[in-house]
Amino acid sequence: MHVVSGTKSALEESLQAGRLSCPVCRGALRPWGNARERVVRLRGVADRKVRPRRARCADCRRTHVLLPDWMSLRRAYAAPVIREAVAAHVGGRGYRRIALSLGLPETTVRDWLRAFRRNTSPPHVAGWLLSGPRN
Repeated sequence: MHVVSGTKSALEESLQAGRLSCPVCRGALRPWGNARERVVRLRGVADRKVRPRRARCADCRRTHVLLPDWMSLRRAYAAPVIREAVAAHVGGRGYRRIALSLGLPETTVRDWLRAFRRNTSPPHVAGWLLSGPRN
């Protein structure tokens, strides 16, 4: 998986021109169809069906799914929803209160927070989550 930002047309243009690089070998990524359709949950809005673009490296021949920057790898909820929950936790709130305030299942929020604690040790990651990704 490879996270990309920008519009769909900008992504297509970058793929066609070979401006996206492979995260494995740094070769040029080329268009390679689409990944399976998935539903991403957005808090307060209707769920959104997404079919991410796939790309294949011209050098190492590996394929990659190009996820929009508002999606999270292997998560049914959009990244801003998860970021909001983690930011509340970094601010000192527990998972039950966070789930209640966001209108989400407690177990879902609890699992996000566990994954966050397991996968992040540098303190700058909390700062990134609070401010959002930078391009």
